[in-house]
Amino acid sequence: MDKNLPGIIVTGASGFIGSHFLEAVMGDFRLFCLARRSQKEAGVPVNPNIRWTQVDIAKWDPLREVVSCIKKNGGADYVIHLAGYYDFSNTPNPEYERTNVNGTRNILKLAKLVGIKRFIFASSLAACKFPPVGQAITEDSPPDADFPYAWSKREGERMITESAEWFPSAIIRLAAVYSDWCEYPPVYMFLKTWLSQIWNSRILGGKGESAVTYIHINDLISFFLRVIQKSEDLPRLCILNASPSHTTSHMDLYKSATHYFYGQEIKPIKMPKIVAIQGMAVRQFIGKLIGKPPFERLWMARYIDKKLNIDANATYRQLNWKPTPRYDIKRRLLFLIENMKNHSTVWDLRNEVALKRIARRPNMAIYNALFEARENLINEIYTYIRKEEFNERFRHYHKMSESVLKWYIALILQLITTVVRTNDRTLMRNYAQIIGYRRFIENFDLNEVRDAMQSIGDIIRQYLQKLPEMNEFKQNIYDSIILTIQLVVDEIEDSFEHLASQPPELLEKFSKISLPTESVDLERIVHQLEDICQDVLQDRLSREIQDFRKATIK
Repeated sequence: MDKNLPGIIVTGASGFIGSHFLEAVMGDFRLFCLARRSQKEAGVPVNPNIRWTQVDIAKWDPLREVVSCIKKNGGADYVIHLAGYYDFSNTPNPEYERTNVNGTRNILKLAKLVGIKRFIFASSLAACKFPPVGQAITEDSPPDADFPYAWSKREGERMITESAEWFPSAIIRLAAVYSDWCEYPPVYMFLKTWLSQIWNSRILGGKGESAVTYIHINDLISFFLRVIQKSEDLPRLCILNASPSHTTSHMDLYKSATHYFYGQEIKPIKMPKIVAIQGMAVRQFIGKLIGKPPFERLWMARYIDKKLNIDANATYRQLNWKPTPRYDIKRRLLFLIENMKNHSTVWDLRNEVALKRIARRPNMAIYNALFEARENLINEIYTYIRKEEFNERFRHYHKMSESVLKWYIALILQLITTVVRTNDRTLMRNYAQIIGYRRFIENFDLNEVRDAMQSIGDIIRQYLQKLPEMNEFKQNIYDSIILTIQLVVDEIEDSFEHLASQPPELLEKFSKISLPTESVDLERIVHQLEDICQDVLQDRLSREIQDFRKATIK
């Protein structure tokens, strides 16, 4: 990383806002990215200025290592805290407290230990109640809406306010954020309905006056950068509205969308509110029966024809910033419609991803369980392999010193943990090929190696399945542990079969290839893999393994 660049910690880096922000600024900042998905899964390109950590922010212990990683790489000046849970059910969910509240508390603690210049917290204008007719939400309005997401943001704002003694902070209340590919579920569903031939394509609830504010992702990125640029001039604690000061109604969106799509405005059918509510109730009931609930939920009916008016003029003055006219959603719909027409596959893919809100990723839950049980699992596997009754079954493993065998087990466990965390078996598969070659040259019996691997997998699986919190993840445990071990065993069998057919002189060549066999070498590799901020290191190790494969195949 270029330590001359300012450093930013970005939570929610794999999300819609986070990934767009990284793409825009990765050449100008050192970026410490915290996310639930791996960098590869999120589609974020590898960059020397990015340190990616796949982590559950509701868990503090892994975040301790993040603090060390950040300090080792020059520290950080700012936090942009984007991570949070939200769904459209409008019902209580434990994730609101676990991720949005406890996670925010942990990130505040991390920021204090790192020693940052300003904490930037992404709140939401939706956390405020709709104002009375003729009035608007300002920077002084309380986050007083009464649904679960609003409560979690209110708690977040309260914690930010209390932590102002540690470092300056900015609470950013976001309008609805969209891109040229849409990626905002309500607008996506509007367009999908209005620009189709289905029965309700022309229906608007009420008078079509339901209205909120929208901000383009490019404007939001410039907004965040402006907060950073003006940080020293801002109050120690400030609330800013990242929003236009005008709303856009469903009617406005409908007229613009149909005009751009069909070349002329299509006249909508306005459904009286009481009839719309009855229709939504029927659709929700039928959807529940068939297991396909509609996007429109009954709770949304309370907002028919209401306007979330915003006054962001105080923010504009503080930042000397305003939304860009060409990014106004009514004008920008032309870009959205063009992408929808001409790149329909990408359009649907990006928007379906935005629709799927996963409360808790199974891979991260399994990873956290393995992370916490690491030492116990190493000892349990070691004790099992070294049982006297297995002197013959694991003959070669019994000849290893205690330190070498334990570090070998630690390496296998860490590789499995890495697979679980990243959903990528590439590194494990490559290592399996190498260990297959090595064990063949060392005259291990295939059954011995296969049994050791399967025993390791069984012990890990049995441990996880005993944990009450893992009850809902049984299939995920099978997929991430047992199938990974099966892949390893198959690769080892392939290696043994391949080498058995090779002439003696080639086997002699293989025997001279140096691989880590001492405990100190194995310990070094394990520690490299353990560094959860170093996906770049994992890529390097993967390339080294690939180089070994090429050398042995020649």
